[in-house]
Amino acid sequence: METADNTASSERDDLVFTQPLPEYVDWLVAVAIALGGMALTVGGTAVTFVVDRDLIAEDIEAGQITVVILERDLTEAEMLEFTLEVVNWTGIGLLVTGIGLVLFAIGYVVFRHRAYHNVREGGDIDTYRSSAILGAVATTILSFVPLSPILGGGLAGYLEQPVTGRPVSVGALSGFLAMAPALILVGFVTVGLYSGLATVQETGLGFVVVAGMFFGLLVLAAYGAGLGALGGFAGGRLADSR
Repeated sequence: METADNTASSERDDLVFTQPLPEYVDWLVAVAIALGGMALTVGGTAVTFVVDRDLIAEDIEAGQITVVILERDLTEAEMLEFTLEVVNWTGIGLLVTGIGLVLFAIGYVVFRHRAYHNVREGGDIDTYRSSAILGAVATTILSFVPLSPILGGGLAGYLEQPVTGRPVSVGALSGFLAMAPALILVGFVTVGLYSGLATVQETGLGFVVVAGMFFGLLVLAAYGAGLGALGGFAGGRLADSR
């Protein structure tokens, strides 16, 4: 009898742990992602359509913008062309990243709504991706905290451990997703730097800059995924201890 009671208790515990989060949580997550996307879109719009050649030229003439490349003083015309390329590509990057986040938020809500509908009809729900996204949003919100991917990965691992037992991988995915917007934006800035250097006949230096920025992107991705995996491990252990 005691064994049967323990089994029933374990099943009840599993049921509690594997229940999906309330649907309004997914709405809050989507709103947070969309707001971030809209902020980037507004910034990209301002950079792309407000900052123009004449405005940059005025700032260069006033000495507010100065570009020095390997101790080489550029002419005002060269500084103008270099700055234009960097600004234009940065604006495009902000727009692409911002619009992408808004579309992602919409798709996430649609996907999760269908998942909840499937649950109501007696089916299963996939929590892995939603846990990773929730952790990524938490990482972004807590970005003012040092090593915040650990916290986001910990949340993702804590939520996912009772369901799939993959807290480390979901934490790593959480950390990587948190870095994804920055990775995309830095990628566009890198293109702008190379294009700007090419306009001032510094293509060789442009390749060096691209290589350095690419290495930086790898470090940033590893930083997010690595700390997220560490947090996921801790979150999984915490879930097991309950």
